[in-house]
Amino acid sequence: MVLLAVALIAIFGYYQTKVRPKGETVLQVGNRSFSLDYFERRLRYDIRQGNSTYAANPTSAAALLLNEIETEELMRRGAPEKGVDLSDDAVDAQIRTNESVPTNADRNTFAVFYREAVRSSGLTTEGYRDVIAADIAKNAIQPMFQAEAPATADQVRFRVIVLTTESDAQAALQRLKNGEDFATVAQQVSEDTASKDSGGEQDWLPRGVAEQALDEALFSLDIGQISDVISGTNALFIVQVEERQAQRETTDTQKSLLASQAQQKWLTDLRDRVGVTTSLSNAQRNTLLTVVQSETAKAQ
Repeated sequence: MVLLAVALIAIFGYYQTKVRPKGETVLQVGNRSFSLDYFERRLRYDIRQGNSTYAANPTSAAALLLNEIETEELMRRGAPEKGVDLSDDAVDAQIRTNESVPTNADRNTFAVFYREAVRSSGLTTEGYRDVIAADIAKNAIQPMFQAEAPATADQVRFRVIVLTTESDAQAALQRLKNGEDFATVAQQVSEDTASKDSGGEQDWLPRGVAEQALDEALFSLDIGQISDVISGTNALFIVQVEERQAQRETTDTQKSLLASQAQQKWLTDLRDRVGVTTSLSNAQRNTLLTVVQSETAKAQ
């Protein structure tokens, strides 16, 4: 009896420390939950498929994967309203293509290829089909937004100084108020390596591409006017508008930016409609970090 009790305690301890945490919810999208186990499997799969993002940013891997899986689920949910077929037959057809299953193969032959694809992926059957469905959705929906990108848009040309601390930003602004040349100050203090050498000079930018606070300033300031310090998501900005033009023809690069912006707005609206809850704990982050380290070591 004593040995049995000890064994039961050991089994319970293993369940509590190893098994139970893997079933804990990390992400909830609508009525669907994604567990830590789902995240671990997907992370291993992505790395083995050659995705180097996680290895390059191991401490951010959990957050990056969280965003990826959330976006994919929203894409799958939004696909029908865009006319994209994600039925079981559509997913099976894509698997046939991916696995080079002969077009004349019967269901039994397909099943052999299918089981091997799932096994080698390391994912559950549901997780594997999720990946296939997400790829179908992405490949169909992204070109739709690209095709819908406007041929013309209100645009602005400007200079910018980018800084990260309020004290540095206020000091730069004071120099500008004292009459110093914007380009000179930008060259000396801006942290935007892409533009500081050119005095903060920026090419034409369509309305709606920059983050909201910056966008509002760029399209409301008078020509030549210097803004106050603008608080952005990850930086502080000071801008000077040089030129503004209504319905200027958009370039292919600008169309891509506008398409990405429109797609992100669509996803944000979907997120609000569906409802998303995240519960990524530090322990779960560390678990996923360990997965990245383990898989990266294997690849070396």
